[in-house]
Amino acid sequence: MNSLQDPVSEQAAYWFALLLDGSESEEDRQKFAQWVAQDPAHPKAFSDIERLWSGSSSLDFTSSTHIGRRAMLGGSLAAILLAGGWGAYRYHPLADIRTQTGQRREISIPGQRGRSIIASNSILSFVSDGRMTGVEIHQGEAWFEHEGDDGAFFVRAQNGRTLSTGGTFDVAAYDGKITTIAETNPLMIDIAGGRHTLAEGNTMTYDATGVSRSAHPVDVHSALAWRQGQLVFMGEPLAHVATVLERWQPGKIVIMGDALKRRPVTLVVDLDRSRDVVPVLADVLHVDVTRFTDYLTVIRDV
Repeated sequence: MNSLQDPVSEQAAYWFALLLDGSESEEDRQKFAQWVAQDPAHPKAFSDIERLWSGSSSLDFTSSTHIGRRAMLGGSLAAILLAGGWGAYRYHPLADIRTQTGQRREISIPGQRGRSIIASNSILSFVSDGRMTGVEIHQGEAWFEHEGDDGAFFVRAQNGRTLSTGGTFDVAAYDGKITTIAETNPLMIDIAGGRHTLAEGNTMTYDATGVSRSAHPVDVHSALAWRQGQLVFMGEPLAHVATVLERWQPGKIVIMGDALKRRPVTLVVDLDRSRDVVPVLADVLHVDVTRFTDYLTVIRDV
């Protein structure tokens, strides 16, 4: 099974959580049956989650549109998360640096005077273009302090390259989008054959098609607070908060309802106690938070 970042797998996790809880309505059951019938991939994705949860390889619902609440208690979603982690290792088996969930790691920049702090769940390789040294970020995030005395330095991510002649900056690669922050000193970013200048205190996002969000000012202190062990959210949608928390702790957070996903959240998270955050949201946002295991938490309106 693919990572739960896959839309079909995420939909399956939504239905799994709803049926596991037992609070679904008749309308929910009808919608679930419709979802199952829409695409052969849907019952397969649900079956995968059910099988991994229960620990039984004998459960197979792919040939039926009638899926009941069978053996849903017990077991663990850890296998799903391990499968996602194995996928990252499989596609980047020779990567030089990997960080585990919740880990922050500091390294020296190869061939340069400087250092890097690498965020949780990140995979990097040391690279060179023949003229200068660099780093390629396969996934995750890293902050760089580049002194520049030994020449320019670059960070490659997806189809773009961030070029530094000295200063501090951050590059994050998540879900096909690359976000660069120029903390001190400007940066040059090469994307799809074009060069862009990113001024100090600004951020820019690009994807496989080019610039997806042009340069604009950013609160650098809040955006990079993870280096000091904090996550800072100022009026961010709950869905974004959940996505970021999933990068720093094991498990899946399922939010039920589009309105709830859009609800703004202002919060400062201590990364050493990040697992305590979601239950606190129950009081702050007046929502119901149910943790089935360490690997599945469901948030719904009261």
